[in-house]
Amino acid sequence: MIGATSLLLLCFINLSASQMAAVSARAYLFRAQNDTNAPFMPAGIVDFRQDSLSLVVNGTVRGLTAGLHGFHVHARGDIGNNCGAALGHYNPFGRNHGAPGLAFPTVRHVGDLGNIQANANGEATISGTFRGVGLVGPFSIIGRALVVHAMADDLGLGNNDGSRTTGNAGGRFACGIIGVM
Repeated sequence: MIGATSLLLLCFINLSASQMAAVSARAYLFRAQNDTNAPFMPAGIVDFRQDSLSLVVNGTVRGLTAGLHGFHVHARGDIGNNCGAALGHYNPFGRNHGAPGLAFPTVRHVGDLGNIQANANGEATISGTFRGVGLVGPFSIIGRALVVHAMADDLGLGNNDGSRTTGNAGGRFACGIIGVM
């Protein structure tokens, strides 16, 4: 039988989760470029909404080649040096690279969001829900960089060091800093 204190605690936990205000963020993406003094070329907008147990991501990226492109949160919110200043994938637990649907935190980086698909016109529409990544808490992605890569992410399934660290997703096509809306 559940005691009164336990029941009260369970009610509080359920109430807190159900009444948690949704937190929203946005990343304005710009084409990767060396010269940070030159005007940045817009590449897209990606919105994030934190629900109680998942992160909802929606947006559009333009100017891509047709096909799959790696889509990751990187460690640092800096879009300089062809997006290289963003450093590597956000990986606070020191895990190997993986796919977003894999168990978290044991199998993948926090920032592994998989691939986005660009159509023949070079436009990718993003619509996904992710677990193990969020806008709140000690491992929040607020202030970090969102990066779209030039090539497909192999989701850590390749048998080489590149697959285990970057998914062999190639250079950086575009990036932006994730900020609260």
